[in-house]
Amino acid sequence: MQEPFYFGPEDREIFGVYHPALGADGRVLTVICPPLYSEFNRSHAALRMLALALVQEGQHVMRMEYTGTGDSCGDLADASLAGWIDDISLAIDEGRDLSGCRRIRLLGVRGSALLASRAAARRDDIERLVLWDPAPSGTEYRKSLLREQDDAMREHLYLDSADRREIRNAFDLYRMPAEMWEAWPTLDGAAYLDFPPDRLKVVRTPRADGFDVSGVEQALVDFAVDWEVKNGEVFMCQPVLEGLLGYLVAS
Repeated sequence: MQEPFYFGPEDREIFGVYHPALGADGRVLTVICPPLYSEFNRSHAALRMLALALVQEGQHVMRMEYTGTGDSCGDLADASLAGWIDDISLAIDEGRDLSGCRRIRLLGVRGSALLASRAAARRDDIERLVLWDPAPSGTEYRKSLLREQDDAMREHLYLDSADRREIRNAFDLYRMPAEMWEAWPTLDGAAYLDFPPDRLKVVRTPRADGFDVSGVEQALVDFAVDWEVKNGEVFMCQPVLEGLLGYLVAS
């Protein structure tokens, strides 16, 4: 069962999907913070599968889409990283109200791992933070986006300089505003240090960047996930989902 709906302020309503736990005694809520830009589309089906698996394990699940992305209201041109961090907190609050849970677990993926870590550090109700292939920093994440964009440019050598400038900050169907592009480096690796390392878990795949934070339990899943392929395939990555599920349901 799933319940799609809108929540948040009237001027920037957020699209969410609430999955109630199977059974009446679910006491844990997991909030899923999806990856960004083209990565959102590629991982959407996998994260929905994860949500359904969590429901079978007796957890409530809240999935959300950031302001200006997916089915949420607003334009990406008006969105900001600070606003997206606020979106996560709004999703947590909404999920708490719907589920009645006070035990909250948070999942962040790639660039959204930085956002989720910032949101978690500002609250006192996050029991566990699980990250999938987290970007080491905003600077490194921006470099990965540039590598993806450079590959796309090589596919369109016929473009003149004006056209190249026009699509420089466009990632699949998402055109990143200049202010957001400049803001990414402000999210450095220290974002991960503000959350207790014994409650932080990481699932990494072989092609992902390293995660150099001491005291954090990490699982390396031997499954190829290439995030930097423009218009790449939809992820159907059962081994990764099993690793995430294990961390999210562990007592």
